[in-house]
Amino acid sequence: MAHNGFNTNELDEFSRDLLSLATTTLPRETKKMLKKEAKKLSKVQKNVFKGFGIGDTGITEKEVLKTMKAGKIYKYNGDLSCRAYCSHPLGHLLDQGYILRGGRNHDGAESYVPGYKFIDRAQSQFGSTYDQDLQNFIDDMLDNNGL
Repeated sequence: MAHNGFNTNELDEFSRDLLSLATTTLPRETKKMLKKEAKKLSKVQKNVFKGFGIGDTGITEKEVLKTMKAGKIYKYNGDLSCRAYCSHPLGHLLDQGYILRGGRNHDGAESYVPGYKFIDRAQSQFGSTYDQDLQNFIDDMLDNNGL
């Protein structure tokens, strides 16, 4: 395929070879790396959550922190994936915000309580670490498998 005058057929073929190597030849190593990265992201989420001091809102911080974890490896649109999440019943409300019925002053008016966006902030903090770890994984995969 030509992009801006450059023929990228060899790069496209190389990327398909890399993907094939990761998913068919080295599935165990690939899954292990994804799970490890999800655990790292979960730790970053916990640290960001602690930084907000959310435990002062009546919900104990320890309750919510216990429920932040890495999920299982699964296929999403044909690709392997793993997520870090908070399974606490109020976790998504603390993250995204919510409408408080009855109002903050109990005057009957609805009011919006903004979320802390701790999951998005953790994801943005973790991005460079993930990119570096992924680059290291690809380098190891290439060195050990003769590509």
